[in-house]
Amino acid sequence: MISLWKTATDLDRLNDLQRAAIDCYAVAVATTGQYAVEADRAQAAEFREHLQALEKSLRAATTPDTLQTVAASYRGELREYRDKAHKQIDRLRQEITAATGAMKVFADNVASNGADHEEEMQRELKSLEGLTKTDDLTKIRGGIHAATTGIASSVDQMRRSNQLVVAQLQDEIRLLHHEIQVERRALQSDHASGAWNRQKLESRMTELLRQDESFCLLMIGLLNFKQISRQNSHPAMEGALKAVLARFQQMLGKDAMIGRWDEEQFVAILELEPSNVMALSREVTRKLSGSYPFQEKTVALEVTAGIVDRRAGDDPAKF
Repeated sequence: MISLWKTATDLDRLNDLQRAAIDCYAVAVATTGQYAVEADRAQAAEFREHLQALEKSLRAATTPDTLQTVAASYRGELREYRDKAHKQIDRLRQEITAATGAMKVFADNVASNGADHEEEMQRELKSLEGLTKTDDLTKIRGGIHAATTGIASSVDQMRRSNQLVVAQLQDEIRLLHHEIQVERRALQSDHASGAWNRQKLESRMTELLRQDESFCLLMIGLLNFKQISRQNSHPAMEGALKAVLARFQQMLGKDAMIGRWDEEQFVAILELEPSNVMALSREVTRKLSGSYPFQEKTVALEVTAGIVDRRAGDDPAKF
């Protein structure tokens, strides 16, 4: 009896230790998200969402395999967020360095050229002032000619210097425009896959409907996405989504507009005949279904495809 009681007590103690260890691990996962440095607010929010999902999986874990999957996913999330944060910080450093260098060159040029031209103009003005004290016409003519030549040279140099400054400012403006386009693209993109987001797709469809254009939607669905999401880390799933998008884009061409409609669907907007899109849908189903390797793992996806046809003249409200 004593032996059985001791065994039962030991099992209870081990269960308590296991529960406490899982709780501590879950708190550590949650705390990681709470104290994450926000190099990019959208990335940080996405990182926290992924960690919250991991915390729930961890607290619901009942087998060693589930715990190992959570541990692998946690390491993958940390590695992915670290890499993204490093890229963001490096990009900010490069922007600051470039902007600082450009402004230094700009300031140096303005200061140097301004001082040089002022000195030259002062010399010529003093020369002209000296001519007012002489009655020698030859000397006056020669002095005026020299002064006008010097002033004309200074003006020409100032014009060229200003052109250089304007060129530098134009380069900075082009760089700023590029950065704005990058930020705008990021706001209109799905973070996980890199495709356009649903809002961007709806905006394009609204424009086509307003112009009464014919178009087709080629849709692909990831049939087993939820199931394999529970079995793989977020970085592995993001890698698979990016690979699916790359294959899809390659099949449709670089100019085709492809976006992520929801968690399990991608949509391409095509201005093609429905019969051509139907043929494409069969090819897409065949070529996109399969395995997508990511680091040491392989993600197997089941893909189906379908189309929606919109003809010019149809009631936009019924689309």
